[in-house]
Amino acid sequence: MTDPRIDDHFTRHLGDGTVAEQLGGVAIWRHERPEFVSFATHGLADKPITAIYPQELVCSVQPGQDGAALFLLRTTLELILRGNRGLVNNQVIPNGEPLLARTSITGILVSSHPYLEDTFEAVFDTDRRVVAEIMTLIPLTDHEVTQANTAGVDSLIDHLESADPPLLDVTRP
Repeated sequence: MTDPRIDDHFTRHLGDGTVAEQLGGVAIWRHERPEFVSFATHGLADKPITAIYPQELVCSVQPGQDGAALFLLRTTLELILRGNRGLVNNQVIPNGEPLLARTSITGILVSSHPYLEDTFEAVFDTDRRVVAEIMTLIPLTDHEVTQANTAGVDSLIDHLESADPPLLDVTRP
């Protein structure tokens, strides 16, 4: 059963949520704010995966791109459950070909949420112990994946911060 602090945390930061589906005993919820839609796992933190802290996943996109966020989150969750291994911050997961039809999205960056405050990145108990680390999945274009592979993830993150592309738009060139 998902810790209610996680559900409250997601509602506070991502907006009201409803269950979209279940996968491997983990609920996937759809949350909505005026500026973006997010899909988040509720219950991954309860699974026995190898990770520094228990984890939950989030993928946010522009309104109307729900299917893309759900697909990216579901695909990543399947990888985690199949391998019993969590994600690490600033990890790039390349695919080699488009993950989403008619887009240039060929990978995912696991990082902090690009549009939420730092308090979103973890859920704590009253003694400041981590209940769950929030791993945000940011869709990457083929150019961005190539930059991470050739110049390093830090270079990619610096580029994304300075260029400020619309990271929540999976149709960006």
